Amino acid sequence: MANFQYAVVASILHDERQKRTLLDTFERALEEAGGEMVNLGATLVHPRNTMLPLFIFVLTGGTEAEAMELIARETMLEKGEPVVLLAHPSQNSLPAALEILAKTKQSGGRGLIVQADATGSFGKAIDDIVAVSRSRSEMRTCRIGVVGEPSDWLIASRHDAETVQKAWGVELKAIAFEELLEAIQEIRTRPQEDIELPDMRKDATFYIEANDEDMRKSMEILYALKTIVVRHALHALTLRCFDLVLQDHSTGCLALSALADEGIDAGCEGDIPSILGLHWMRKLTGKAAWMANPSAITVQNESDGAEMLIAHCTAPRSLLSEYGLRSHFESGLGVAVAGIIPEGEVTLVRIGGKNLERVWFSPATVIASPRREGLCRTQAVLKLPADKANELLSDPLGNHLVMVRGDWTQRISLYLRLYKMPQRGRDLFLGVV
Repeated sequence: MANFQYAVVASILHDERQKRTLLDTFERALEEAGGEMVNLGATLVHPRNTMLPLFIFVLTGGTEAEAMELIARETMLEKGEPVVLLAHPSQNSLPAALEILAKTKQSGGRGLIVQADATGSFGKAIDDIVAVSRSRSEMRTCRIGVVGEPSDWLIASRHDAETVQKAWGVELKAIAFEELLEAIQEIRTRPQEDIELPDMRKDATFYIEANDEDMRKSMEILYALKTIVVRHALHALTLRCFDLVLQDHSTGCLALSALADEGIDAGCEGDIPSILGLHWMRKLTGKAAWMANPSAITVQNESDGAEMLIAHCTAPRSLLSEYGLRSHFESGLGVAVAGIIPEGEVTLVRIGGKNLERVWFSPATVIASPRREGLCRTQAVLKLPADKANELLSDPLGNHLVMVRGDWTQRISLYLRLYKMPQRGRDLFLGVV
């Protein structure tokens, strides 16, 4: 199945046999990368699929006008689609690509050049561009539920539906907290034997403080949230979870963990930027992410980097090497996830700003996963660059951070260049020069 399509532009000064011979050098690599050549006036076989990104393969020089005509015909600039130019080291391909990209930027568009190496391969760069394009499309067709208002203390992390839609293309669906309470109550009025509730204790390494009633309440909340997900056709949700503590003497920690592992990203406290970050990371990387509080940041000096402790009472169990079940930290009620996060590379992300126009992100490494008292139950100690830690302290975008396993900083940077914060100069090339 194709991941992208590409159109070939070539000078009329080259005959068809010459162009075919030259194209054969690269066609297999493009096909292996998931590419499909399209018929845009040439004698090619595949029609244009507007669900897939379109790249322009600059086969030869002298193709600048033809490429700009293609960009105009596909209305790429009007739709805000980046112009991705594939170039190679011969036949004046790169000089033509430089001219095309310069004109694209003069016209208010965004784009980049990906160069093939000596073997004719475009490498990992195409994978990243395809993932970025796909995540952009999927974010613009998703619906995120906000069950209850954002928590009162999130004074910088509450944004209305219009702001979210304009910045990220996401539909925000407001759902009254009472609807959740009603769904929970409806479950409790049924005979117990009529509802098969999962028991998440079987894989836990320990189970303390919480009791059987707490466990059942947690699973009822999960069942009720699943009902709301189906009812409103949600792809993700964020929950004003502390109202469960006050009104039901229960918590949503275990339910949110289970939803994330089932592919429904689930955030805490009604935090809008964090649920956007959780869902964006899944679309960008294919992995579930974790939302947590920065509890301590220590910056020694620039060369030694910084350490940060982050913690929360819920986490997708798929991120954990093991987990136990405890009570919720602040209230001592309900059931929380006390997980161990394996050491290794991670990426930290925070979306923010008045109009959700800003993104902070950083590579980091998990160096420990303690179980300290006086903190939320799942904890991780991270090593990260000192400048990134100082940015958090001097120019924060809000409280919670989103963490995803692996180093995805290049992919995030690419997304921001193509769709949010286009930069010039150093970001011009991807691939082997």
